[in-house]
Amino acid sequence: MTLVAIARNPSSEADVTVARPWRRPDAQSLQTYLVYAGLTALLFVAGYGGANWLATQRETHFRLYWDVELSVPLVPQAIWIYLSINLLFLLPLFRLDRHEMVWLGRRMIAATLIASACFLILPTTIGFARLDDGSNPAFSLLYALDYPFNCAPSLHVAYSALIIAAIWRGAVRGLRLPLAAWLVMIIASTILTHQHHLIDAVSALLLVGMLCRIGRDRPVQEAKP
Repeated sequence: MTLVAIARNPSSEADVTVARPWRRPDAQSLQTYLVYAGLTALLFVAGYGGANWLATQRETHFRLYWDVELSVPLVPQAIWIYLSINLLFLLPLFRLDRHEMVWLGRRMIAATLIASACFLILPTTIGFARLDDGSNPAFSLLYALDYPFNCAPSLHVAYSALIIAAIWRGAVRGLRLPLAAWLVMIIASTILTHQHHLIDAVSALLLVGMLCRIGRDRPVQEAKP
């Protein structure tokens, strides 16, 4: 699956790439961004956070990894690439118009709901031991907010891929390569920081591919957030 395949935007009937410059968000775009970002955040806290809490109450958690994956070394420096998703969240404001933000927002919400359902039905756990020596404040903060459960599909990978897929279509070739490299590094960072296993990332990309294909040939209707 390539980024070109998953980045087809349903805001136009023809799949034609039109390069566009960076832009300052107007009031409508900013409002749309804030509404969908807020809804996604609320659903994430309720769905992912709630499923994580429920997982701590369960005695049985499913193992979705191979023993060979446990030999992957922990690379503490990869945590900064992992956390770079916070910068990625801001890019749509400067690259997407209002209709494209609606397209992205709906799929972010759908990904959150589908992943949360998967977490409830199939509570998983990671096989890596956590770095708990307090030597890295970033890891300490991450562990305080996140439990080692509900890994598949990885919402970290799904959110990153959805954002980059939305931006990809209107990006010039010189921007596409950094975007692709950024996504690859984020995916790798989820494994190198021992937050996820291979199946978690693969299932997230499959989810993104499915969401980006749904309604891709139908124009986005004008929506009032």
